[in-house]
Amino acid sequence: MKQPPVDVKLTVYPLLTALLAALAWPACRPVELAEPAAQRQTPLRGSWIPPDTVEVGAGAEHPFGLALGPNGRQLVYPAAQAGRVTLWLHDLATGATRSLPSTERAAAPFWSPDGLHIGFFSDGRLRTIELSSGATRDLAEAQPERGGAWNADGDIIFAPDVSGGLVRRATDGTLTPLTTLDHASGETAHSWPAFMPDGRHVAYLATAGDRAHAGIWLTSLADPDTRTRLSAADVQPVIAGHTLLFLSDAALMAQPLDPTTFVPAGRPALVGLPAGRGPLGQLFATAAADVLIYGAPGSRLRELRWVSRGGDPLGRAGEAAESWDLRIAPDGRRVAVTELDPQLRTLDVWIREGTQPVPTRLSLGTDIDESATWSTDGQRVAWVGKRRHIMIRGAGAVLPEQISATFDPPVQLWDWSRDGRFLLVGRGDAETRDDLWVVPQAAGAQPTKYAAGSFNQTYGAFSPNGRWVAFASDESGQPEIYIDSFPVPGKRVRVTTAGGIEPRWRRDGRELYFRRGSEVHAVRVTDDMTVAAVERLFDAGAIIRAFDAVPDGTRFLLNLPASDTAPRAATMVVNWLNPPPAPTP
Repeated sequence: MKQPPVDVKLTVYPLLTALLAALAWPACRPVELAEPAAQRQTPLRGSWIPPDTVEVGAGAEHPFGLALGPNGRQLVYPAAQAGRVTLWLHDLATGATRSLPSTERAAAPFWSPDGLHIGFFSDGRLRTIELSSGATRDLAEAQPERGGAWNADGDIIFAPDVSGGLVRRATDGTLTPLTTLDHASGETAHSWPAFMPDGRHVAYLATAGDRAHAGIWLTSLADPDTRTRLSAADVQPVIAGHTLLFLSDAALMAQPLDPTTFVPAGRPALVGLPAGRGPLGQLFATAAADVLIYGAPGSRLRELRWVSRGGDPLGRAGEAAESWDLRIAPDGRRVAVTELDPQLRTLDVWIREGTQPVPTRLSLGTDIDESATWSTDGQRVAWVGKRRHIMIRGAGAVLPEQISATFDPPVQLWDWSRDGRFLLVGRGDAETRDDLWVVPQAAGAQPTKYAAGSFNQTYGAFSPNGRWVAFASDESGQPEIYIDSFPVPGKRVRVTTAGGIEPRWRRDGRELYFRRGSEVHAVRVTDDMTVAAVERLFDAGAIIRAFDAVPDGTRFLLNLPASDTAPRAATMVVNWLNPPPAPTP
């Protein structure tokens, strides 16, 4: 889906703005400036701020994701707008920003050396997009997203799974192992590869039970069995020319590397403070040419806030946590919510009740568990485990969980019909993108496609009487709310004109709620789904990550940023090293 250009707030010192504009023409080769060389290399600091309408990151596991292009003048990053994550491309010289098509649910982007393509991970696959045409390609299976690197020969190094070594994908599509785990040293994974300037040596992060073996390592395509430890830092390596960026506590350090052997040469220098890291070992920093951007270790805590129909505060549902999707039980008191386990750093489904600070853990797995929904009697909860299994368990968390269905590719669970006969899931397809599927709960019944096409159909919700399905589709160019007949579609009605996602029905089926950025709206409909009125109920004052309404529509629960954890702008530094790093060929 093409997005119109969005102005980006780039708060920088005037000299920094002028310098970026001057260096952008032409962007591929150095420009002679009038200033003396010493002045030209003086570090200049400013702030990079994303558009107001987007939330940077690709979920709890990928909260940063910024990646500078080879010339240091383009920036790509995943971000959510109206609840939909795509890649965004920002020109640092002009400020032009746009969402890249066909990059839904993208994470961990990385650039080709010529700056013409971007690699990324989505729906369990390694993919690429050509910037000039917008054409995307599926290259390999990769689950979950642990980084990739691209050299001038067209080789891509990536981590195909959570507990293995790195794999090399050649231009002809051949996949060969590059590194293998050293089990004797307790290694558990290799991830976050980065090419050295020669395109033949690769740095990567090794996690291991033996701390003497964990850290950043270097190997080569020609002799992958020989490797050298570059740093004990347990964080993603970022390479800019002959410089290695790594994290020491909250200090971003720049370690010079020997231009021939790529081993550390000289003392590391402090280039940023404070800098953060992600739950999978990501470094909140990206660097290319003479530009460095890094993010602070800000809190990702959210608050579940109860509000009235007019938006007045009514309290909080427990303590602040790193929470995502949520659904209110039919009794209007309990809430099933996806939260990040603070110890295991995994996504799990929890039950919160009232204002109790301690929730009950419902999902038992140590992988990703998300997108829960309730049975109509409130006795059971269904959710998606490992992004492929539909799991069901009693809401009391007593009996063990059961697998109801298994899918490939990954799915998202949207709703459970009031009669208990059907589940509504979202399922991605390389040709038709996001589709809606119906999963019958009868023994032996097979899933069937409900809504598909050339556009995304998401956020499905069964009407209380089971005769209709409300969902969001971007066929108009942005997500809008539609209603269609069920079980046989064919009476589609569009109910919004200015955007909307995440429809929620009132218990009598006469009102439908949806969110748009920081706002919650209500649509009143007749029995035949004719729109009688559309009303904005309130503005929450911050982008709502997820929401739900109690059955009678008198109260709403909003997932909002915690009041004391306002996001901080990323820091941008031009001429961040003196002298600057050697350019990548």
